[in-house]
Amino acid sequence: MSDCISELPDGVLSYLLTMITMKDLLKTSILSKRWCDLWGLRTNLQFDTINVLGDIEEELVQTGNLINLDNYRDEFAKRVDQFVNKFPGRMIDSLLVNFCLNGEQSSIIDGWIRFAIERGAGRIDLLFEGVLYGYSHLHNCYKFPLDLLLEINTSTLKHLRLERCLIIHPSYYDFTPLKNLRFLSLSDVKVDEILLESLLSNCRLLEELQLYSCQFEASMPKIASSSLLNLKIIGGYILSKNKTRVQVEFTLLDCLKLTSLEYHAYGLDTMTINTPMMKCIDFLVSYEQDLDIFSLSNFPQLDSISIDMSSTVITSLKITQPLKHLKQLNLSLLWDGSISKEADYSLLWILNILQASPLLQKLSIMLTNPKFLRKQKDIGDIERFSHQEVKVIELGGCVGNWFEIEFVINILKYVPKLEQMVLSPCWKEHGTLDWISDPVCFQSARQRISEKLQREQVVAREKIVLV
Repeated sequence: MSDCISELPDGVLSYLLTMITMKDLLKTSILSKRWCDLWGLRTNLQFDTINVLGDIEEELVQTGNLINLDNYRDEFAKRVDQFVNKFPGRMIDSLLVNFCLNGEQSSIIDGWIRFAIERGAGRIDLLFEGVLYGYSHLHNCYKFPLDLLLEINTSTLKHLRLERCLIIHPSYYDFTPLKNLRFLSLSDVKVDEILLESLLSNCRLLEELQLYSCQFEASMPKIASSSLLNLKIIGGYILSKNKTRVQVEFTLLDCLKLTSLEYHAYGLDTMTINTPMMKCIDFLVSYEQDLDIFSLSNFPQLDSISIDMSSTVITSLKITQPLKHLKQLNLSLLWDGSISKEADYSLLWILNILQASPLLQKLSIMLTNPKFLRKQKDIGDIERFSHQEVKVIELGGCVGNWFEIEFVINILKYVPKLEQMVLSPCWKEHGTLDWISDPVCFQSARQRISEKLQREQVVAREKIVLV
């Protein structure tokens, strides 16, 4: 069988080699004289728990035990280093390391970076939070040395993703090695504000920047770039004198070419913003003053909005400008069980946005952590209006509450060209792909919705799809 496989063309074998783990790939070098170098055709190198420590993975699946992967750092580094030192390939496209490594493996990791760049890698991902089974806080982080990049030709490097490390930069901030960078992602990385500002001003091809829970030295960092198209900021903090985390507030967003912003941090309502090309924004509303973002004077071209909104925020919403270009609106309402006036809760405030968005075509609403409120209220009408463009409306987390039925009835009355309204008790949190479902509870929710709609005089009932 091995001889038959060996007769396949290099291109086919190269594709087959992408389907096996790094550990098994190394073993193919002993199959025959041809296979000795054939495994070097693999151009995307991925080193994670399964690929490198497959035997441990199998043991975990069988026993169901949790283990501290910190104990396997040295073994992981040893196996990856063995692979890298024997790898016969002259060119690779990418290097990914996803494991809980730290500063104790610094010299070995430096060698992997040099190995990847010397072989023309366009993408490097170093994810040192990477645990699948159990978690242990890392105190001694790996220090990513920009000086190292000065010694190598980095012209092919376009994608860099760093997780759980510290960036060590030269005192003169020479960013020549990163001049061709298009994508930069920093997650749980300690960032110097001067470093960030210098990097953005010198990396003039950078199109996408992601900052996840990064630690900053100062409390008011700035983002200014002449090239950024996409920006994602999730969290961010500084350490106080007593080592507690204090949320950081960004003060300036000056990106003339920016078209997409995902911002889940503090300060969006007070930040100075200059992004006239913005088309898509995704943000969090935690406090009433955050609703000031709906002035939207800085985003005249918006066609897509996604909002995570706490249910404790006052739901009377005033929009000072029409959202003239908005075509899609996604609302994720974070249910707060502390709501005391259940009978006063309503979804009709959403219609304020609908009336201010004449070109809106799709409205998606997700009620996260939905629950059925016993205290009910009579269904009421709102002031008549008509929206001519909305085609699809989705309401997830709908369990038959009066305010959900009220919303459905009014939408069907005043959106004459609606093609479909999808109701589902299932829900998912923002940024996740998996739907949360409880077959028993959700079956009763579906029955409750159906019964309530039967009791009410609902126009265009045929447009409702109950999932």
